Amino acid sequence: MEIDKHYELPFTPNRIFNTWVCSDTVIPPATRMDINPQVGGHYRLYMEMEDRCSRAEGLFFSVIPDRHLRYTWEWDRDGEITEVDVTLVPTAKGTALHIHHTGFVNKASRDMHDSNWDEFVEQLSAILDQESDMRIRA
Repeated sequence: MEIDKHYELPFTPNRIFNTWVCSDTVIPPATRMDINPQVGGHYRLYMEMEDRCSRAEGLFFSVIPDRHLRYTWEWDRDGEITEVDVTLVPTAKGTALHIHHTGFVNKASRDMHDSNWDEFVEQLSAILDQESDMRIRA
């Protein structure tokens, strides 16, 4: 089972890419991020709550700045290791963002991740909008 998402964002591929792979970019409900964006490098996304800490983690297979990321995704070592493929293509209005997420073992997991991608891209866009506002004011 797979997810195939397409978005058009009004930001350059460079800004999207650099924000995506930055440990300082923490998109709720995540609380912190540890990322080494190079082939063979890792990422760990933490969600720390009062009673527990959950984490998503994986390894990078492809890192082409401003163009492409491919990495594994596993939630709390649950055994479902999926693969995320992200492509950024410049357009006249910004960037065409394509996310292809594969390897789900059941429909419930696929559906949950499908809606989570929409939320992630919405939050990513909000962070990039905020950065744009800060640059304009500076």
